[in-house]
Amino acid sequence: MKFSRRQFARMALAGSGIAAIPCKAAGRGLDPAIIGANPYYPGYDLYRSMGILHGLGFQTIELHPMGSPEARPGMPPGFEFDRMSESEKQRLEDALQPFRFVSTHLPWVDTPYFSPFAPSHEYGVKRIDTALQASAFFGAEVANIHVQRSAHISLEDAWPMLVRTFRRWGDTAAELGLRLAVETGYPESVREFVKLIRDIDHEHVGATIDVGHQKNFAELTARVKPEERGTPEGIRAYNDVTLQIIDELGAKIVHMHVHDIEPNTWAEHKPLVHGFVDYPRLLAKLREIDYQGLLIFEIGGPVEELTGFFRDAKAKLEEYIGNPV
Repeated sequence: MKFSRRQFARMALAGSGIAAIPCKAAGRGLDPAIIGANPYYPGYDLYRSMGILHGLGFQTIELHPMGSPEARPGMPPGFEFDRMSESEKQRLEDALQPFRFVSTHLPWVDTPYFSPFAPSHEYGVKRIDTALQASAFFGAEVANIHVQRSAHISLEDAWPMLVRTFRRWGDTAAELGLRLAVETGYPESVREFVKLIRDIDHEHVGATIDVGHQKNFAELTARVKPEERGTPEGIRAYNDVTLQIIDELGAKIVHMHVHDIEPNTWAEHKPLVHGFVDYPRLLAKLREIDYQGLLIFEIGGPVEELTGFFRDAKAKLEEYIGNPV
C-alpha cells in the first residue's frame, strides 16, 4: 500500500520495535494543543466541518474512516479509504495540514466485527483493517474502536474472539506505528472492561475513556438509583467510576472522548454547560498517570449551535488545563 510522507518516520520506528507511545506524544502531557474534536456538523460535509474546527483554533482532529465526505442526515461525514482516488487522498491530506495531531474513530455502523457468523465477522474485520491503514496514511497516532455487543452469544462465549481479534489488530497497529484504543461502554463494568484490556495484553492496544459511557456500569448502578442521578451523591459516584478505570489501567489509558452529561437523565455528548463531569478532578488524575494522549470533544446538538458549543468547551478545557488543582 502507499503511505503518505507523514508516515515514513513512524513506520521506521514501528519496524524497529522501539517505543510503545508514538514519537509525537512523548513528553507532551496536558498541552492545550491536544484538545480536539470530530468534525460532525449535521448537514455539513467533511471539509466544511474541518474548516470550522480549524477556524476555532483546534490543533487536533478526529476523523471517521467510514461513510462519505458528503453531508448525510444522522451520520458523521467521513471517507472510505479503499474507494478514494489519489486526488481525493491528496485533498484530505492537504486539509489536515493545519492540524498538529490526528486520531480516528474506526467504523461501528454496519461493521459486525464480533459476529459469531464467519462471513459477517470476516467482513467486519476487513473493514477495520482498511480503516487502520487509512488511520496510518493520514497521520493518526491512535485509532479508537468500540467493543460490539453480540445479540447471539454471551460476553463470556465471545471473550476468546474479542481477545484474539484485538491482539491481531494490535499487531497491525504496531506495524503501522499507531495505537488501538478500546472505548469504554461495553463490557458494562469496570471489572470486566479492565479485565479485557489486561487479557488483550498488547503493547499497542490501550483504552479510551469516554466520559459519558459509564452510565450502565454495574459498579455505578449498584450505587445510584435512577431518581438519584442528578443529586450531588449521584454525580460524584459517576465521576468516581470514571476515575476508578483510570486508576486500574494507568498508562493503558491512551485516548479520551470528552463532553458533558445532563444530570437527571445521564444523557451524554452535551456541551460543557452542566458541570457534571468533574474536569479539574479528571485532569488531576490524568496528570497523575502522566497521560500522553488526546482530548477529543464529542458534542452534539443543533448545527446552528455547535460552533458556539465547541468554542465554549475549548475555552473551558483550556482554562482547566492551565489552572490545575
